Amino acid sequence: HPWETVMTAAMRKYPNPMNPSVVGVDVLDRHVDPSGKLHSHRLLSTEWGIPSIVKSLIGTCRTRTYVQEHSVVDPVKKTMELKSCNISFTNLVSVDERLVYKPHPHEPHK
Repeated sequence: HPWETVMTAAMRKYPNPMNPSVVGVDVLDRHVDPSGKLHSHRLLSTEWGIPSIVKSLIGTCRTRTYVQEHSVVDPVKKTMELKSCNISFTNLVSVDERLVYKPHPHEPHK
């Protein structure tokens, strides 16, 4: 798929009926820097439906968790770097994700 299509899909992937665990997306900051790169900072709210026994083991009745996501889109280089990490239950689990979207090296139109 063309880079523009992939970027549009990546920016609109939540909320999504195919992944109902993401129940909210809030844009905390979005700006274009002097070099033309789009910077976004979003807060994702997730609801995983944690089983009661697991809730009792970890000592919470809360099932909503939060993830912060930072992304930078460079329209000149046609790249998008996305970093996300959990900000809930950090004493139990750490989830760090880094994605880089860029055109195929041998087929730049893809």
